[in-house]
Amino acid sequence: MHWLAWLAIVDGCLAVCAQFSRKVGYYRRLLRFGACALFASIVTLLTLPVLWAVGKRASGNWVAGRAFYYSTLVLLGISVEIEGEELLDQACPCVLVGNHQTMFDLIMLGRVFPKQTVILAKRSVSHYPFVGWFMRLSDDIFISRGNKQSSSDMFKKASEELKSKNVSVWFFPEGTRGRFDDGPDMLPFKAGAFLLAYHAKVPIVPVVAMDFHNLYNKRKFWSAPGTFKIKVMQPISMEGVKEEDLKDLMNQTRDRMLVELKKISPPRIAID
Repeated sequence: MHWLAWLAIVDGCLAVCAQFSRKVGYYRRLLRFGACALFASIVTLLTLPVLWAVGKRASGNWVAGRAFYYSTLVLLGISVEIEGEELLDQACPCVLVGNHQTMFDLIMLGRVFPKQTVILAKRSVSHYPFVGWFMRLSDDIFISRGNKQSSSDMFKKASEELKSKNVSVWFFPEGTRGRFDDGPDMLPFKAGAFLLAYHAKVPIVPVVAMDFHNLYNKRKFWSAPGTFKIKVMQPISMEGVKEEDLKDLMNQTRDRMLVELKKISPPRIAID
């Protein structure tokens, strides 16, 4: 266990230096973030054989998420408060849609992610050490941007999983991380989540994460402990919805989520 002692010494030295340089403190917290991700991946890889044996392979994401969240709670001091958490169990199987801001969204996912839920991610993520490995083993779905055949396969596979395995799917419908200097906002939504929910005939469940600015800002080398708020909104039924209605429904969902985002987000602090 000598390597743990060395890690503790390095972390302590960085903590001292962080008193004189915000950038050092920022990178120290990033290293801790990475350590939490590594820990969560190892825990998940060790538990996946058991999950496979009991037919709960898709819950590997839940295990990884909780291991990651509770380790970041200790090492980064970021706690998560959820309003409407009971709706997550009531609506399953479903398509969950959340706003996407930073890599620190993983902390939010770690706390809110339901059991028996899979993720859609870029194919490049599948090649990441540990994280990519357990995502493959957890039966997550990887897509290649701009590849129509890949999208078609994605929706077919996700729909089959929703209906036959009784699992849910998590989407970031913005498609990429949104950064906004003027306050909390969201990028336009892409149609994938709504097409999937329409074909699978399962509800859409919007999950809104507050503005991350006060806790993490990459361009300002800022990272701080604090409380992160999440709002789970009422499920949106797809019963009676026609395919031609999906664009309007998508835009209405985004507008409602944006209202909640601004409501639950604290005023932005000035970061020099």
